[in-house]
Amino acid sequence: MGVISRSDGDLLARYGGDEFIILLVDTDRVGARTVAERVKAGIDGLALPHQYSPISDHVTGSLGVATMVPDSKQAPTDLIVVADRMLYRAKEGGRNRVMSDET
Repeated sequence: MGVISRSDGDLLARYGGDEFIILLVDTDRVGARTVAERVKAGIDGLALPHQYSPISDHVTGSLGVATMVPDSKQAPTDLIVVADRMLYRAKEGGRNRVMSDET
């Protein structure tokens, strides 16, 4: 698993074969959504060929965004569950999109 830290507490890590987690501390929903949109645009901008995709001729990104303020009633895994649900909504909605827990 490769890990990159951007600033204190922020983390980018591979989370499976083709999934990644970007963990942003002290970031609200608007900020998290903004980062996700930038990541998607960055992937699009690379224009990496994907000749076998039924979706696009180049590699695209489907991103799920979830936010939480930690408290004693929620486990950290709750955040992953919501983010994963949003990721699959993005995929089911046509891919190459960002879905967040407020949409």
